[in-house]
Amino acid sequence: MARRAKPAPRAKPRLAWPRRKLRGQLAAGGGVDLLAASQPAAAVDNPRVVGTGDVAFRRICERISQARRSVDIRAFLWRDDDAGNIFGEAVLAAAERGAQVTIHKDRIAAVYEYAGGNKQSFFHKRVDPVRGVQAWVLGAVFRKKGSFKQKPNVLAQAILSHPNIRVEAHKKRFDHSKVYIVDDEWMCLGSMGIGDNHLHDWVDLMVELDGAEHVSRLRARMAGDDEFDPSRGIDFLVHSREAHRPRTCPMLTHRLALIDSARQSLTIEMAYLGDRRFTLALARAVGRGVEVSLVTAARADVLGNVNRATCDTLRRLTGAPEHLRIVHLPRMVHSKVVVIDHRVVDIGSANFTRISHGVYDEINLFADHAGFAQAVEREIAHHAAEGIIVDERLRYRRLASGLETAIMAYQSRKGG
Repeated sequence: MARRAKPAPRAKPRLAWPRRKLRGQLAAGGGVDLLAASQPAAAVDNPRVVGTGDVAFRRICERISQARRSVDIRAFLWRDDDAGNIFGEAVLAAAERGAQVTIHKDRIAAVYEYAGGNKQSFFHKRVDPVRGVQAWVLGAVFRKKGSFKQKPNVLAQAILSHPNIRVEAHKKRFDHSKVYIVDDEWMCLGSMGIGDNHLHDWVDLMVELDGAEHVSRLRARMAGDDEFDPSRGIDFLVHSREAHRPRTCPMLTHRLALIDSARQSLTIEMAYLGDRRFTLALARAVGRGVEVSLVTAARADVLGNVNRATCDTLRRLTGAPEHLRIVHLPRMVHSKVVVIDHRVVDIGSANFTRISHGVYDEINLFADHAGFAQAVEREIAHHAAEGIIVDERLRYRRLASGLETAIMAYQSRKGG
């Protein structure tokens, strides 16, 4: 039987799990040791953990309410529900004060808005045939019947027509990032979309950064003006369809290299799994004796069977030693974060899926900052306290797992 997960000590995030020899050793991965090349960031309170749910939502709305010059939003999901309208009111108020607002909202996400939450999209009120069919397929596979009857929203129309607001919402841009920037001096990023499920039910993890230099650096990285540089201490791991050549994703190489650089521990909280490259990288880490802790949902909203199959595969590949700990939470885990050796954090919008590497635009923060890393680990340990440690074979529907894999392969067909 599964055991209740115990929260890690608040002031001592490292978990001293006993080790034993694996039944089978996996070949070590190659690549550059990014940790050896990096320099720890200055010991200042930047970046900082904001948290999840209502705390993170209120923090973002608070900063938007203080905007003097500009607000820049990258949102994959924006639902027409209580949270979506509260957020919309904050944005409209900022524009009324004279702030220039830019909203990047991807039309491809309308499929998930029609099929999830209250099934109402904030911006995408016209259900075109392609998105309608995709939502129907999504509902049939994941048992989430969508709604094609979208109710008009006066607030959304006011935002779309406001002279100080520019909304890019009608293109299929494949932008999966979640970033909120105010006055080009403050940013908050992570996994949190705009909707009641993110506010009340799901586990997300958001972090914030102060400083115009960081905002400028992010924009330079998204434009392809410079390469990822871990020696900066704070940088951004990105995939940009405009800046990177088709079928390439340098973000993938860097993220795998970070996992292969781990020597002590990997603490992971991840929404969606399934990319075998990451599964094998984690298995290699376990084979090196690295303490690996993976926190995810017992049943994800989508790819639930793939997630369970991946966790089962990881246990099978490694022999499930005691220094591999998989924790399943009873609610949706939507975070996308990896902490390496209690020192380096990789956090943002990118999952352990093929669609996140070469298909979607993604933005993750890289921070070589021990204090920040340990704060993130404490937050994850707090989430894990409500979960159950997996200590037996996982059951999943093989046919459904195959369908989910096929859907992901279809969506990733133009990726790297």
